[in-house]
Amino acid sequence: MRDAPTGAAAELYRQAAQLRQDANYAEAERRLLQALELEHDCAAAHLELGLTYRDQARMEDAVDYFQLAVHFAPALVVGWLELGAGLASLGRQKDALVAARRATALEPRNCTAWLTLGNLLKAGGDWNGAIDCYRTAAASDAQSAEAHCRLGYALYMVGRYAESRSAFDASLALNPRMVQAHHNLGLLLSETGQAAQALACFQQALEIDPQILETRACVAHALRDLGRFDEAISRYDEVLAADPRFADAVINRSYALLMRGDYAKGWAAYEQRFTTGGQVGRDFPYPPWQGEALTGKRILVYAEQGLGDELMFASCIPDVLAQSAQCVVECNTRLAPLFRRSFPQAHVHGGTKQNDKNWLAKLPPVDCQVAIGSLPHYFRRASADFAVRPAYLKADPRRVEHWSGQLQADSPLRVGIAWRGGTLRSRQFVRSIALPLWARLLRSKGAAFYALQYGNIAADVEELRIQSGLTLARLGNAIDDLDELAAIIGALDLVISVDNTVSHLAGSLGKAVWTLLPASPEWRYPRSGTQMSWYPSMRLFHRSAAEGWEAVLERVASELAATAGRVRNRA
Repeated sequence: MRDAPTGAAAELYRQAAQLRQDANYAEAERRLLQALELEHDCAAAHLELGLTYRDQARMEDAVDYFQLAVHFAPALVVGWLELGAGLASLGRQKDALVAARRATALEPRNCTAWLTLGNLLKAGGDWNGAIDCYRTAAASDAQSAEAHCRLGYALYMVGRYAESRSAFDASLALNPRMVQAHHNLGLLLSETGQAAQALACFQQALEIDPQILETRACVAHALRDLGRFDEAISRYDEVLAADPRFADAVINRSYALLMRGDYAKGWAAYEQRFTTGGQVGRDFPYPPWQGEALTGKRILVYAEQGLGDELMFASCIPDVLAQSAQCVVECNTRLAPLFRRSFPQAHVHGGTKQNDKNWLAKLPPVDCQVAIGSLPHYFRRASADFAVRPAYLKADPRRVEHWSGQLQADSPLRVGIAWRGGTLRSRQFVRSIALPLWARLLRSKGAAFYALQYGNIAADVEELRIQSGLTLARLGNAIDDLDELAAIIGALDLVISVDNTVSHLAGSLGKAVWTLLPASPEWRYPRSGTQMSWYPSMRLFHRSAAEGWEAVLERVASELAATAGRVRNRA
């Protein structure tokens, strides 16, 4: 067994290594095979032959020789690392992890080994494991800008934003020209509502490498978040000129158009979400509806996105019902009871986007299909199309009456609140307001407050109690049932919520709802003003870039006091 070749094999090995660097792979392969005929147990030659195959994307051959390399030289760390990367490329994730862990065991202070293991864990979705590896890599080599950058990105992906920022700062201090660190720091700043700083980071990345389409698209995102819609659209156009199927630019360009109020072009652009792969279609076996007359036809309207979007786009279902002979509505299971009551002329089926389609066989033949998110393309093409309309969803009147009797009756106002919105990757950080910040509002006289926030809220409520001494009435598991939540909302006088499903549900029910928005709200909302096109009963409270949520909640508290006063005076 030998790590390095000797004699004639050494010269063949040297020549082959140079030939591989020159991309003369056939000749490199020939000489390495000659070297191995002379010294079959030479680990270095096996490794080099594996690299020659790797460079040609012949990964199965490469893995065979990487395995021979570590067989003949079990302590060859680079062999284990290449083996791990090769196995991963073949989809053999578990074997790849074994190889990478072997490398870290052999050299516990090897930065590259820890980076490789971290990358494999990241690829498998184990972000916390990747964080540990990247942190160890950074500790192993304090001068590794890459280690700090990868650590920063992994921390960003799990929402540990302060730590992520520190890691990116460390990376850029070591290498101010590290493009990926500038780009990823821009992502972090964008997600935490710092659009101007994010724009600066993306621009710095492009000064170093102007060709990165992803970064060029992110410049457009930041401009859009700053309300500079014309500039954003121009930048999206530049990205799409280079790659017309760049899905991130396609969908966000449509958002920018809609935010600018250009509904006809915005919805047309939004339709491209399917053709570019940004959104996966549902593959129902019917022709797509493209706006033609529906007289005498049966149309399927199917779900495609989250609950909030389903609720908002459902405002177009009455338009479909008015034009078609029959309408079949497929929606989220949790919305089905509410939709059945609200659209009695339609056949409503509740399910998930992964369900089979056998249920359709029990219905009369369907003539055409349309995604619910495509309805505005035909029914909301101009501002005038959002004319004030009656509430289109209806809560169960018996359950509303039940909850009216359950909620506190001796208060002028019964108010439901919700304080968390979005998910980790849908701007939860900027859409949510920590419950303790609501204390000033919750002390308002003349109002009784109820928690409408879905999910586990025990820790939030306890934190509120510890910090302010306040308790918040909870309604148990009832709010987990959307139809029951609709009845609760129907029994309240007012809902105050961040941008989330509760806000959409209240608006679609026609209930008075005050929605608290970040400085850069989602595309569904205007950047200024108090009115929401989709929901006439909704009032908007915007946070400016220069203020904190406390200032917004102070304004809401003042408005609530005035509202409670008017109610008392009427009584």
